[in-house]
Formats: sequence, C-alpha cells, structure tokens
Amino acid sequence: MRSTDLARTRELLKGAAIVGVYTTEQGDLSERSSDSLLLESIEGALADAGLTIDDVDGIAGGRSPTDSAATALPGYWSELLGHPVRYYSTVDAAAAAHCANILHAALAVAAGLAETIVVIGGGSRGGSREDSVRKMAYAHGEFDVSWGTLVPSWFALAARRHMHEYGTTSEQLAEIAVSTRSWAAMHPQAIMKKPLTISDVVNSRMISDPLHLLDCCLSNDGAGAMVITSRARAADCRHKSVQVLGGAEDYTFQGYVNVGHDWLSSGAEYCGQRALGMAGLAHADIDLLEIYDCFTITVLRMIEDLGFCKKGEGGAFVSDGKLRPGGSLPLNTHGGGLSWGHNFSGLAHAIEAVRQIRGECGARQVPHARTALVHTQGGPLAMHGTVILAGA
Repeated sequence: MRSTDLARTRELLKGAAIVGVYTTEQGDLSERSSDSLLLESIEGALADAGLTIDDVDGIAGGRSPTDSAATALPGYWSELLGHPVRYYSTVDAAAAAHCANILHAALAVAAGLAETIVVIGGGSRGGSREDSVRKMAYAHGEFDVSWGTLVPSWFALAARRHMHEYGTTSEQLAEIAVSTRSWAAMHPQAIMKKPLTISDVVNSRMISDPLHLLDCCLSNDGAGAMVITSRARAADCRHKSVQVLGGAEDYTFQGYVNVGHDWLSSGAEYCGQRALGMAGLAHADIDLLEIYDCFTITVLRMIEDLGFCKKGEGGAFVSDGKLRPGGSLPLNTHGGGLSWGHNFSGLAHAIEAVRQIRGECGARQVPHARTALVHTQGGPLAMHGTVILAGA
C-alpha cells in the first residue's frame, strides 16, 4: 500500500543539505576518459563546498559495465577515491535516474547511512561520433534497430499523437527550443549559443516526423557532480545550503518494449503531485522548472503531466514566452539538453537549480529564485523522477 505520510519524509529530508556542485567543460572531449571527467567533477563539487576527497564516504550514480564483481563500481570508486566507500547506490533508469539518485542520497545522509555523498553523472562517449551513434542505436534492441524505431522515432510518435489529439503545432514545440537557446546564450559552458527563431527550428532538417533537428538534444562529453552532506557538516561549508524538500519516482512500463501503453499520460502525473505534496508546496510556489529535455515534445508533455497546465493545453501554454528569460515560468535556465549539453542531462538540470537558488547565475539569474522543480524521465516516457529543491 502506498505511504501517505509525506510529512514524515519531509522531516527526515531536513537532515541533509546540498552544499556543492560542479560541471566540467561540455563538448567533444573524446581525448579524455570518463574517469578523468568524473574525478574532475567530484573534486570541483567538493571544492565548491569547502570539503575534500577525504570527507566523502558515499557515491550515488553510475552503472557497472558488467555483472562481474571484478568491475563492480563500489569497489572501483573506493580505489579511485583512495579510501573505503561506506555507501553506494545507483538507480538504473536512464535519465530518470538523476532525480532518483539525488533523492536516495539525501535520504541516506538524513538516515545516517553516510555523512557525505557525491552524486555523479556523465563521462566520455569514447571514440568517434559515428561510434557513439552506433553504440546508442544498438542499446535499444534488435527489433528497434531492424525496423528503425530508434529514440527519436519513439518520441516522434508521442509528438504526432499529441498533435492529432490536441492540435499542437510544430511552431509550439519550436518555442521550447527557442526559449532554451535564449538561456544557453547566457551560460559560458553552453555548446550552442547562436540565437534561434521559430522558423530556424521548423525549417531545420527532419529527423523523425514531426521532430526536426533542432527539436532534438545534443550528444556530447562532459560530467557533473553534486555534494550532499549532513545538516551539521553543512553549517561549515562555503555556500548557503539547498535542501531537497520532496521527491518521487514512477516506473510505469518497460520502455521500448511495451508499446501498448497510453501515449497521452505518464508517471510524471504521480511524481509531480507526490513530490509537491511531500514538499508542502503548490504549483504556484515553484519559481523555476528544470525539466529533462531530450526532445521538445518531452518538455511540453512534462509541463502538462506535472500539472502546470491542463492536458492538451501545453502548446498554447508555452507560446506566450513564459519560459524565456523574463517570463513568468523560467525553464531550463542553463540551456538544457537542447543547447547546453546532454551527457548527464537531469543531473545538470538539478545543478543549475542549485546555482539559481544560491543566486550565482549572473545574467541568467532568475530574480528571487527560492524553489525549483526538477524532473527527469527515461525511455519513451516510461520512467520518471522528480525532486523539489529550495533554499535551506
């Protein structure tokens, strides 16, 4: 039976705080290993917090390459850090894992399983662009590869169904890419900064009808990390703390396998309601949204399913510029996976939320940003995770 005692979890989460974040350079970094990028991000996030490697007793994130104990990541990370790891966890849910890893790490710290956990994501794709595309293609199964239903195709199905049911247009989807690029233009690490117009997006080459090239996220190298520690230790860290107020996960079906699901609903409906309930907040209390954006349709669907507008009204909802700088609902203020970088999208969105809440984003700073909803999804809308972040 589903627990309804959200206040108890909210109280538990008060025992943990986010105290450090870091993102490496984004782009083609094929000359670097995943280890070097991840270690840079860990050391950078710890320096941001005023802590050191010696303070770390937990890691969250990453997936073991095989089932063999010889390559299992917990022991591997203990050797890379140079001391035992007392806590290790990861959620194997593609991009949805990032919010889940943050939530699990905060709960583990609050429960006393570890004092300082670093949440990690990203790395190097390795090899050429062609090698990377080939690897990504074959990650989705023999029938997907044979019949051409790769990742863009699945999300194109969701987009076309939304257009059919609600009259959503390519121009409305393009507004999401345009608004995201306007934020990226103000971020020094963003890969894509050239201003976009609606016309640029809808006239870019078709990838999988109705999704154009500029409706699709980037593919790049890079890594990031977030440090979560106890409230007691946070008092001595360099920056004001950011708290995880609430969170939720939902895994509804097996992505890329069960194609008979409802293409007009998703687990974000549950995640948004439960995470906000745990945080004790309403939609109107959220100052900014950071939503994983593998495609423009993903953002549109999640805005609806999370409850920021009614089902089917997402196209009209985003069209007035409210997602852009100066708008009433700032979204993906670093530039997101569409323009900033995609390798660890989701964790990058949460890192941006922390920086916004700390008030250190310069030209792209959202005035008086105190709360953020971060949402990540994996598979074709199959797996979902949400966290609500706020100034402590």
